[in-house]
Amino acid sequence: MAPSRKVDLTDSDYAHMRKVIGYIKRHLAQRPHEVEHSHWRYSLMNWGHDPLK
Repeated sequence: MAPSRKVDLTDSDYAHMRKVIGYIKRHLAQRPHEVEHSHWRYSLMNWGHDPLK
């Protein structure tokens, strides 16, 4: 998502951001023992979050 001014964000934008945050939060709670090459990590990276950084 490109940087926007706060007034440029729609209700749909906020709903999508809440969805992404919820997805990442749920997945972070399910952290596996081996993270570096796991499907779990790649799934989170598809949503823009690298748990190793």
